Amino acid sequence: MESSIKVGLEFDHREGTEAAIAERLEQSALTPDELREITQILQQAGQRAPAILKALETVKAPLATTSAAESVDLDPRLTTFKTDFDSDPALQSKISWAEIQTRLLANEGHYLALAQAMEQGGQLFGFDKQGNPLISDRGDEPVMKGMNYKNTRDRVKYKHTSNDKRGTKILDEKQQPIATGYEMFGYNEPYGKSEEINQYETHTGKKFVQNSKDWRLSWLESGEKPSWPRYVDSSPRNADSFVDFDDPNSESDNLGVRRLLRVEKAA
Repeated sequence: MESSIKVGLEFDHREGTEAAIAERLEQSALTPDELREITQILQQAGQRAPAILKALETVKAPLATTSAAESVDLDPRLTTFKTDFDSDPALQSKISWAEIQTRLLANEGHYLALAQAMEQGGQLFGFDKQGNPLISDRGDEPVMKGMNYKNTRDRVKYKHTSNDKRGTKILDEKQQPIATGYEMFGYNEPYGKSEEINQYETHTGKKFVQNSKDWRLSWLESGEKPSWPRYVDSSPRNADSFVDFDDPNSESDNLGVRRLLRVEKAA
């Protein structure tokens, strides 16, 4: 651990300033590896530095709690999402697996059911600015292909009898549409990829949507009645995907959407 905390601890230890070492420990967010290395640095302090030993016990306690939380039994329905989590250091740095499992299983597995209903059972790939885990359709291809922007957006956001042009909106007892819990990925004005798109591509190592033989497009959230809705464009000829715009009435078998699910903390 070649970090400022290690260098500072070694300096303080050489100078014999026990209070400085104790203060540095108490103010530091230590990983288990850092704690082990610092413990080795301070081993010789032993009986000569009670203030240091007290501070060391203080930082050990939350780490032990975190370790215990991570050891919760894995629900077998979450195995694929756990694999996604284990492969993504950025996600691990933002939220614990125990918290993700708790959120997916809360309220009788509400979010788990939504995730499993996505293409190929859903894919855990990132987190939003509030720290909520993000799940998307899994697989290279967009879903709900062959519809214009409005029809696609309606079927992403609201329940229909089917997710194609023949499907009709399902209404509740007050004749209001029923939300699906899903949303469309967004973009950054005017033609930039959103942070969620960038996270998806980083996690998978693939373009947002793709096909090895032909171009693929995915509608992006552009409001209720946009003049020029945005989409992600991907072609086998291009090394990267990019954001462009189209007529809202455009329809193509190559044009669809990738849905997004935010796994929020239960109220």
